[in-house]
Amino acid sequence: MTMITYSRKKTKPIADGTPPETSPAAELIANNVDLLTQILLHIPAKSIIRFKSVSKHWLSLVSDSRFASTHSRLNPRPLISSLYFYYNEKKLESVSLNGSSTAPSLSFLRPLLHRLTGDFTILQSCNGLLLIRDKQIVDRLVKSRYTVCNPTTQRFHVLARHGGRFYEPCFLAFDPSKSPHYKIALLINRFYMDIYSSETACWKKIVLPNGQMDRCYGNGVFWNGALYWLCDQCNVLRFDVETEKIVGIPYAQHSSSSSRILSPDRTRYFGECGRGGRLLLIQSHSHSTVRFNIWEMDEDCCRWNVKLLVDLKTLISEFLEIETLKWYKFTLMCAVEGEKEDDDIALILAIPGKIISCNPQKSSWKVLRDLAPGEYSGFIKDGYTYASVFPFAESLSPV
Repeated sequence: MTMITYSRKKTKPIADGTPPETSPAAELIANNVDLLTQILLHIPAKSIIRFKSVSKHWLSLVSDSRFASTHSRLNPRPLISSLYFYYNEKKLESVSLNGSSTAPSLSFLRPLLHRLTGDFTILQSCNGLLLIRDKQIVDRLVKSRYTVCNPTTQRFHVLARHGGRFYEPCFLAFDPSKSPHYKIALLINRFYMDIYSSETACWKKIVLPNGQMDRCYGNGVFWNGALYWLCDQCNVLRFDVETEKIVGIPYAQHSSSSSRILSPDRTRYFGECGRGGRLLLIQSHSHSTVRFNIWEMDEDCCRWNVKLLVDLKTLISEFLEIETLKWYKFTLMCAVEGEKEDDDIALILAIPGKIISCNPQKSSWKVLRDLAPGEYSGFIKDGYTYASVFPFAESLSPV
């Protein structure tokens, strides 16, 4: 495999402190609100945040919620720039995927944190937003409080009190290309689910048919307007957040192949990948396996197809610290879109001493960050490689 390195060019400072003269064209754009707005709507969210300091006029323009919603609608799936992840299940860390600074700090939540009985926990990320849970003690019982935040704009919204138990599974559904509003799905038990809508700022209860959620595994994944879970009874459960209907997609409907979908407990990754909106499934028979399939769900949501056969044997041979391990050679943290915006897939792997990005199609890799000696053991729990990972992409979406 080929290692990729990057270098940054340093810009030379201007010799004198005299600011450059503004051109007539620049003045025309700056004074034409409609033209300026159209230009800014096509600029990445991270740059828009910097533009707030240009002038009070620009600050007012880009801080407007209507501008933010329109910008998010026109840029619904920005490229994932970094990952938040939990080390040892408790310590929150982040890693950049593009060589820039790490994910934004969540210190803006301090006004919320000083009222907490303990630390908050990230439950899910979805198109630039994070769903966060913290503890509250109500009548000597531990209750949950849920907050949706946008790390790019450093805004957060505490949801209306639900009063649910602390460990009830909760999921975020948000597609800015369809609506500026998000929904939260809170699984009460196998028969009931509570839905929160940011449009109405209210919870409502829905009935689940036949207890279908009873044997679901892992976190739900929002993709193509619905939440998906892997489960025993069928290949996946699909919950449409608009119609609020739940259906099962059977194992028998995936395409014919010499490979087969394994049981849910063999899953190493299940999630959305790329701005093209692909739902991927990665499974292996054991945690020492370096050859595995990447499956992709059809757009009609009825079958899995083998997208790529991955063989990491060559990569393993380049890292002595991995090659000497018999078990748990790596933890698959995430699958993201390749850097060239084509059909490539990059696998983000935690290995002893490093977090790396590996492109199996091009047989290339790069180091994203170092891990301190012994830190890799924090990715292994109860005999399984473990990673709670939350992809982050810059977005102006209001909360």
